[in-house]
Amino acid sequence: MKQDKWEKTDKYTYSLMKVEESIKWKELASNYKPDWIVPSNSYPGLWAKVPQIYFDFINQILPSLLSNFSAELKNVKRVACNYALATTSHRELHNYQQIPHFDSPLNNQIAIVHYLCSQEFGGTGFYYHNSSEIEVVTAKNRPSYVDTLAKEMTLLNNKNSQYIEDNHPLFTRTHYEQAQFGKLICYPGNLLHSACIPSVDLTASKLTEGRLTITTFIELDFELRL
Repeated sequence: MKQDKWEKTDKYTYSLMKVEESIKWKELASNYKPDWIVPSNSYPGLWAKVPQIYFDFINQILPSLLSNFSAELKNVKRVACNYALATTSHRELHNYQQIPHFDSPLNNQIAIVHYLCSQEFGGTGFYYHNSSEIEVVTAKNRPSYVDTLAKEMTLLNNKNSQYIEDNHPLFTRTHYEQAQFGKLICYPGNLLHSACIPSVDLTASKLTEGRLTITTFIELDFELRL
């Protein structure tokens, strides 16, 4: 079987186009609101379960993805997937939803964002923290980073609530991935990153016509060298 070829788009990020297959995953997303929940993290919207066959799709593209990180299928400990729908408007965001975040300070996780929406809904940005120059959060630098950021946030005079775009008083964007229907991007989960969403209406008449993505988290049995 011919392997998919991921395109390297930056130092740690890769992308892959799967337009035809993505039509199915969008059609299988639920428009029944009770199927969606508010996640326990700071994601600005709702999550829902993916069909079990989506894991089969991920397993098909994993070998070529993992090769970019010097890993194989035998190194995968856990895979978690869910639909994600951004629903929080600019004015409703809390302070920490307006800056980049990291999924985990561990060096053994890879994240995938699968766009099931068009470019009008923005994309994903990658950043470094200006005062510390940190772009990869680790178990070692996390305490100092979190402490410094908390102090800076208390001093920040942020009058306009909005999703982060290119730059920010505390962060500089180093790379940007434009949303495109059927596009998948992958990156280490401890990179500072954020959804970059322009001022568009996130309250679509059908849930699946909004900023719909599928997020996948892959845990490995070894640490990536970043």
